[in-house]
Amino acid sequence: MIKFFGSLILVFNLFIVNAQSLNLHDVRKDFNRGVKDEVLCKKYLSLLQKNAKSPLEKGYQAAFNMFMAKHTSNPFKKMGYFKDGKKLLESQIKLESNNIELRFIRLSIQYHIPDYLGYKENINEDKEYLVSNLYKLKDDKAKDIIYNYLKGANMYNSEELSLLGR
Repeated sequence: MIKFFGSLILVFNLFIVNAQSLNLHDVRKDFNRGVKDEVLCKKYLSLLQKNAKSPLEKGYQAAFNMFMAKHTSNPFKKMGYFKDGKKLLESQIKLESNNIELRFIRLSIQYHIPDYLGYKENINEDKEYLVSNLYKLKDDKAKDIIYNYLKGANMYNSEELSLLGR
């Protein structure tokens, strides 16, 4: 009987560890840290690879995939992480071109990556889209995270920031 309960507890603990759920609020909150923190980046990439279902979740997966390029010194792996992430992000934006958060993810990446990667063509389009649409985002926590990120990134002038913050 003791063996049975011991086995049951072990199985239950393994289930809890492997059933780590995806908390999109945490992913959003830690988004800007993923590029700097390798451990955090790997954690979210793994979690998103296992659990991402929606285009938005897959968009964050794509971003963390691209962030991994910063955490490897192998140039072939760097380019692989970047290309795979870019392809995934663009496919999700094609599915939901009016998704405010997907456009935010793409803008954040395109704005900050080096020019030689040649992935800068949507910056102005996405900046304008966010100015015109961020206020429509129904999730107030997500809206605050995005607004504060954009405000701190110095992408927008004061007039644009006032429109973003409405």
